[in-house]
Amino acid sequence: MPDYPVKGGVYVYITEQYYMYRLAYQLTKYDTYEVLHLNPKTNEVLLGKFERKKTNVIRFIHKGFDWKNHLKIDIATLFQRVKSMDRLLLGKHVDIYNVYVTSHEPVDEWEFYKKPIHVDNKAGLRMHVFYMVEETRQTEKERLFSHIGAESYEDMVLPAEEDQELAVTEYKLALRNHLYRRNEEIKGIFTYGKPLFTYIFIGVNLALFLLLEMAGGSTDIPTLIAFGAKFNPLILLGEWWRIVTSMFLHIGLVHLFMNMLALYYLGMVVEQIYGSIRFLFIYFLAGIGGGLTSFAFNDSVAAGASGALFGLFGALLFFGVNYKRLFFQTMGRNLILILAINLLLGFMIPQIDMGAHLGGLVTGFVAAAITSLPKKRHVLYQILFTLLYIGLSASLIVYGIMRNVALLSS
Repeated sequence: MPDYPVKGGVYVYITEQYYMYRLAYQLTKYDTYEVLHLNPKTNEVLLGKFERKKTNVIRFIHKGFDWKNHLKIDIATLFQRVKSMDRLLLGKHVDIYNVYVTSHEPVDEWEFYKKPIHVDNKAGLRMHVFYMVEETRQTEKERLFSHIGAESYEDMVLPAEEDQELAVTEYKLALRNHLYRRNEEIKGIFTYGKPLFTYIFIGVNLALFLLLEMAGGSTDIPTLIAFGAKFNPLILLGEWWRIVTSMFLHIGLVHLFMNMLALYYLGMVVEQIYGSIRFLFIYFLAGIGGGLTSFAFNDSVAAGASGALFGLFGALLFFGVNYKRLFFQTMGRNLILILAINLLLGFMIPQIDMGAHLGGLVTGFVAAAITSLPKKRHVLYQILFTLLYIGLSASLIVYGIMRNVALLSS
């Protein structure tokens, strides 16, 4: 048996660990907190929960301090650690509940640290300190649960020392398994498929660009039309296949480079999340949607994968709707920023086919809803979004025909 400090015949050290790990375990089991960090060597557990535009972070640590300055240093260090976890913290407000479980309090006055502590450069970040020694465990626990809005669990009869040690081991294992399952679930979401068609599409686009250059040049309008670029008069004559073939042609090296770079990064992520078959479906439906929008609103000869690429943006936004927390913890903020910049540039530069971009974005979102995410099937929603896609496509075709016939007749 380990040689723990003894007080009144009770193993104080293991009892404190038992109390701390039991609290952490109960919060994950009954109050949907997630394990963010676990270090059995330092006996520290970080739990997190996001709800109502606010994140709660609870830190349990089996540690005490002789002096308030040592406590102050630890509080400041924890503030920095939590701030560095910014991508994991959602909402405008983040509350840190810093819970010390120990056998002794600092010898000098320290109780003012129990008042909420704010960080000057981030008004939404504040800390609440709880110091649980034997005499204050119950009151501090009630204060903690009152702050976080958790229901108070029944206190079990304290087991014998040997059983406490076994329970601590079980609680640690349960928390470690919780963290492992969470990480594996996230890993599974982002590695559902392998980027097969992303590479194939890049290869097809590069091959067709070389053929264009050899046949007369990728900026030569007759050559582009001959290879299948979007050309409204010929589409009116029945060559609707140009809506698809134009997705794989590019006008100039810069156009090709920018789109292939976007296809590589967006395609990799979307194909890994959705799988290759869903990716293929989304890519073509978004590309067709972008092509039809271009046909309806843009009279110029057009080519490029932009409609399909904006469709991949739409697919990632659909992912964000279904996995909001995970979306913003990973790619969300950067993705929205890049999308906003691209849309802004599209409105500012007349040569950019905004019809294809916006049409691809919307139909990409709709196509993602039709396929749905792996393991998240909603048949009714899928049917409704299928009807929506058909309705949007039909409307664009009808409007495009009417508008282009009117233009040719004038």
